[in-house]
Order: sequence, then C-alpha cells, then structure tokens
Amino acid sequence: MSLTTAEEEKVRAIITAFDNGKTIDQLPLADTNQPSKYLIEGVSKETGESVKIPFADAVSIVNKHVAIRRWKRGQGTPVGESYGNIDFLRDLPSVIGLGCYLVSVDRSRRKLDPTNHHRFADGSPAALDGTMGDYLWCWNAHYYSWWVDSTYYYEAVSPTPIEGHLNYYIPAGGTSALGAGVMDRTSGTLVSVVSDDPRYRGGNNDATRDGKHNTQLGMVATNMNAAAFGTAARKKGEGWESGWFVANSVVGYLYRLIMGTRDCQSALNPVKDSNGLYQGGTGKGVTEWSWDPWSSHNGGYPIIPTSVGIELGDSVGVSDYAVKGSDGGTVHQAHVPCFLGLKNFYGHIGLIERGSLINKLSDGSGDYYVAPSLYSAFNINSIEGLIKAAKVPKNDPSGWKYITELSMQNLCSAPTVASGSSSTYYCDGWYNDNAISGLRCPFRRGPAYSGAAAGLAYLYGSNAVSSASVYWSSPLCYFTEDVSPVPVQY
Repeated sequence: MSLTTAEEEKVRAIITAFDNGKTIDQLPLADTNQPSKYLIEGVSKETGESVKIPFADAVSIVNKHVAIRRWKRGQGTPVGESYGNIDFLRDLPSVIGLGCYLVSVDRSRRKLDPTNHHRFADGSPAALDGTMGDYLWCWNAHYYSWWVDSTYYYEAVSPTPIEGHLNYYIPAGGTSALGAGVMDRTSGTLVSVVSDDPRYRGGNNDATRDGKHNTQLGMVATNMNAAAFGTAARKKGEGWESGWFVANSVVGYLYRLIMGTRDCQSALNPVKDSNGLYQGGTGKGVTEWSWDPWSSHNGGYPIIPTSVGIELGDSVGVSDYAVKGSDGGTVHQAHVPCFLGLKNFYGHIGLIERGSLINKLSDGSGDYYVAPSLYSAFNINSIEGLIKAAKVPKNDPSGWKYITELSMQNLCSAPTVASGSSSTYYCDGWYNDNAISGLRCPFRRGPAYSGAAAGLAYLYGSNAVSSASVYWSSPLCYFTEDVSPVPVQY
C-alpha cells in the first residue's frame, strides 16, 4: 500500500526529528538559578499517560521536610500512598520523638530506652510505678495539615509550617502509654502508672476482688464520667487533662501517616515495604470478646493488666495475653496492639473524650463542638464559647454505620459521611440513636465487645455527658503549651 503525500511528509518529519535527536550528554545545561523555567515529563503509574510537571515543584515536593500520605477520593481502600519526601516520612517517628517517656508533674520528660522501658535511654534504671513520673507516649511539637484536591485527600506533618495550607500547631505533649487512665485512690489524681499497689486499684476500686480472678489490682480505672476524669487530671496542674480531643486526633493522624492505613485492625505485617515504610495495621486488638462471656467473667471490667505490652518497648507489634477464669483456665486470648509504644489504643476499654461535645439536632444529626483552649475551664454542660467544627450525620436507620468521611476541621476527628463498611474507607463505626435534642459526650475507640467497629475513628454518639460505665476510661494527657484548634494559613 502506497503512502499519500501527506503521510510521506509525516514520515520525512519523523526521520528528520530522529536524525536531529540528541543524547542527554549532548543537551545544553539548564540554568539552575531559574528552575521555574523548565518542565519535566512524568508518566502516570495508573494509565501510562505522559504528563508535564514543573521542575521546581517536583524538586520542592521531594525535598521538603514534610511527611505526606494521600488517599484517592471516592475509592474505598483504607490504604494510603506515600507522597513527596519518602525519606522524611520513613524517619517521622524519630524526627518528632515518638515513643515512651516518664513525665514529671512540671511536664518535663525523660526518654525511656526504646527496647526496654524499665530503663532510661541513658541506661539508668527507670520505674513505671509512679515514683519517677507518669508513663506516657509522647511527641515533639509539630504542624499538622489536611487538604483535598480534585483527586486526593491528603494528611501531612512537619516540624515547620507546611506552606500553602492551613496549619494546626501541635505543642509537645503526650498521652497515657496504657491507652486508658489510672487513678491514684489516695490523692484522687489521674495518673499513668504500672503498679499492683491498692493505691492504684482499677475498675471502680472494689477491694473485695483483690486476689481473685477478677481482681482490679494493676488495671485501669473505669466507672467515672468525663467531668470526674477531667477534674482528677487537672489536679496535676496547668496543661494536664484526660482524653483531650486534640490528643485523640494526634494519635489518629500519626497512625495513618506512619502505618499508611486507616484500618488499624488490619493484620500486622512485620515486613516493611521497599521504601522502608510500615504497611498493615496492628491486628484486631482486644475487640473480640462478646459481652455475655465478658460480663460473666467480671462484669465487663478491665481484663488486661497495665503491665502487658511493656516488653515491646517502642516497637510496632502485638502482645498476647491469656485472660484466666476462676478455675485458672484461659477464658479469652487477648491480643494487645502496640504502636511505637502506645498500647491498647483501641479495644479493651473505650476512651471518653474531653474538650468536645455533640449537640443533637431536630433531624437526628448533630453539631460537633470543640473547646478553643486547653488552659481554660471546660464546661461539659454547655456549648457556649465552643467552636462548631463539623456536623455528624443521622443514621438511617438509627444504630451503627461505618465511617466514609472524617472531618479533621479544628482537629475534631468527626465523621461526616457514614456509608462504608468494616473493610472500606475508615473501617470504623459511628453510632447514632438519632435523638433530636440534648448534649452528648463523645465516646471513642470502642471496648472489647465492639468487634470490627472499634478503631481510631470509632465514635459512639449517644451517651449523655454524665455517662459512666465499667468499660470506659479516659487517659491522662498533657501539652507543654496551650493548644488551639484554630488553623493558621502559611
């Protein structure tokens, strides 16, 4: 078949272009003082399509000290992809000082050995029984941002402001390494210690259980309402609280960034990916003991001693624990999750959040409010002076739904769309009884009977502000500066 004149011209043009082509070492040098003058070619991993990228932008993204993960909008996978400076993302835990410390009442802290929490990083002995401070999981000061574009949802952390986005400044701080609160029964102060001393008896402080299979010695404290936990924490002084909403959000976004998934219950994978990044979750956690056997065992009180998981140090892993019955036999095999030293951060005993309230609306939905300051008093009976951050949805029908979209506006970590499943999007549950009025206290993360609904985004939104239960607690937390949920543009 002969070529047309037009086709012959195209072939000649192709040959000419080929003959005039140059290898890379024959090209002129670029003006490195003006990188914005140049474009580079990129290829989409998904479609194979060639695209152009401003050279200066590409260099900036990969060199900035910003840890970024992103999730494609409208796709249900809970697994995010790394974006930008992968080296910095890999190093994020050490950059912001994640791990366990002993923290004094003046909020000064001392790092524990990352492989052995019974000694300090300098090798000297450390005691977790309260004589040397509170046993907390801590972070350094940093900036957090989230944003969306037409394709992706992004979350990012950096030690310096993240340019071009709204930033939340997070002061250095920490939360109980145990995932729940411990009460000093002598002083009435909330603490975070590992001790079998009756002074720190857990549950509802029932001494009649001492020495029995259902003992609460060495357990976390429960059966107190949000106000009582907050009062006990603030006895330590300025900067101390219990279950403060910002601390809850910090744990959530750091987990998503570092582990690369919104599904904390996905299986533990001890092998990192080709970039040295974590992949997978931390397993089911203590979420699989249904209510009837738990209630029969000890009435739904704590079942995991505070000492479990310490052997993992600052690692990512799971600590197995056999719950024993009255005859000494195993009645439940528990699997305690550990995220760089933070233990039982979902499952076992749920978390009562402070500094936030849900105001129920006439259609069954609710407005989610947060406190503007940690240092000011928090009135759990009023939304006056609080910031309206998001709107949580009505569930149709009422009951449990799975979270599809989570707002991080004002660091609220509130579900705004709930149409997912236990294996898609955030994989965690949102409970709404669709009440049409009243204030509700956010109950988070889920107790041992929660099953697949438990997780870092879990929210039970139907408990009154005065609610207390034997399977809910609130962990001690602190910040070195006042913490504001109001973002600043950089």
